[in-house]
Amino acid sequence: MRTLNFVVIVLLICSIKIPFINGAKILGFLVTLSRSHLVVEEPIMRELARRGHEVTVLSAYEPSEPPIDNYRYIAIPEFLDHPAFDDFRENALKNANKNNANMAGILKLIQPLMSQTVATLKHPKVLELKKESFDLLIVGWFFNEFTLGLSGHFHCPSVVIFPNVNNYLMRKFAGSPNSVSTVPAPFVSSKTPMTFLQRLANFFVALMEPVMLETVDYIYNRPMYNEAFPPDVYPTFDEVVKNVSLVLLSQHFSERPAEALVPGMIEVAGMHIKKEPSPLPTEIKELLDNAHDGAIFMSLGSNVRSADLSDEKLSIFINKFKSMKQKVVWKFETDLPNKPDNVFVSKWLPQNDILAHPNVKVFISHCGKGGVTEAKYHGVPVLGIPLFAEQLGNIDVLVAEEWALKIPFGNLNKTIFSKSLDEIIVNPKYRQRAQKLSALYRDRPEHPLDKAAFWIEYVIRHNGAKHMQSSAVHLNIFQYYMVDVVAFIFVVLVVGVKIFAFICKKLKAKIFGVNKVKTS
Repeated sequence: MRTLNFVVIVLLICSIKIPFINGAKILGFLVTLSRSHLVVEEPIMRELARRGHEVTVLSAYEPSEPPIDNYRYIAIPEFLDHPAFDDFRENALKNANKNNANMAGILKLIQPLMSQTVATLKHPKVLELKKESFDLLIVGWFFNEFTLGLSGHFHCPSVVIFPNVNNYLMRKFAGSPNSVSTVPAPFVSSKTPMTFLQRLANFFVALMEPVMLETVDYIYNRPMYNEAFPPDVYPTFDEVVKNVSLVLLSQHFSERPAEALVPGMIEVAGMHIKKEPSPLPTEIKELLDNAHDGAIFMSLGSNVRSADLSDEKLSIFINKFKSMKQKVVWKFETDLPNKPDNVFVSKWLPQNDILAHPNVKVFISHCGKGGVTEAKYHGVPVLGIPLFAEQLGNIDVLVAEEWALKIPFGNLNKTIFSKSLDEIIVNPKYRQRAQKLSALYRDRPEHPLDKAAFWIEYVIRHNGAKHMQSSAVHLNIFQYYMVDVVAFIFVVLVVGVKIFAFICKKLKAKIFGVNKVKTS
């Protein structure tokens, strides 16, 4: 009887259809100028390795995490050896808050950035990898669509990770609609519903964004794709762009207006945030544990160094910090002259783990997407000093949500900084609001890292999951916006009106012509 029961149980277990996936070979192309992008993108690669997949990651930076099983990390630091990159970092402070200058600077950066990426594709380490086989390509996007040619080389599906909110190219990859009337573009508005003038501005941004990004594609991406992946050997640029199976976005509907997304576009904001913070280095832990009056954390991110601030700007921070009873942890890349006793500096700091400490009362930040996400997750108010690009829009959203204050870099002086910092520390409304938004942000059925891993494995299980892809991917811009249909209807109407007018004219001539003859 026991034997029979055992057999029945085994048969029942075997009859249950449990999704199963053998370990896949996954290549992650995460070669980027910005280390902050890598911080957001790499955790999902390590998670896939922990799930039994054989993962290889290409990066411009040396590894910052200890090695794990099934995980091969290949650093190509030569990628960063271009004077334009250093110029960009140096000019970021000079041009802070000057949108036109920074946009020009970003566009000026695109060409050397792409050239370096093409050179990376020809690097000996990459050429060796191209002799292997991979089941999936994952690309961290930053003006590098042509690297999707690797999916053509390996004959595998591809996934794009974008460490920011939705834009035209991500929608193009996934065939997702643009909610122009309800979702504000960066710099247009931080509140909804938008006013008429804001919707008007949003409309023109929606027109200009594809013009700019498609121009970049035709001027840079396509020629560089053809250089790296000759058309007589590989699929065309359009074919590999239409081969994207999944787009992972660093956004969540709780932090921005809800928008319509197709199944191949998944919100995974916060996937780089650890489920449990790692233990802090001893010195930092002791400092924060003993910060009985609270602590301040300051970082200007990975692209701009606090050490590059002018003496005048540095004195604003130093003089204020030394007058405070709070402890200060400051990401500072060199030795800090005249460092106050209550200030701890280091060229590298575990940002997420520091923000998770309960004694951290405020985060002085440039408002990059990764840092803003971590601050919201841990419910820490932000004093924002945005410098360029999306940082300007990020802080406006935080201010509108009422858990942050903004100081434009050009307006930064000792009076404004002191009053703003005191206000955000003393007034409890900022922390209360941040804690409320944190609870809302965390309230999800699963951690975003698990969500991202599920959908990547879904793509692998179903050989690219083409059934999930929107048919809009295969339409050009004129077809998608029904320009051809509207033009056809317009032509038919015009021709119809002309034919009708012609018939009326003939009938009139015939009728009145006959009457005229009879009268005579």
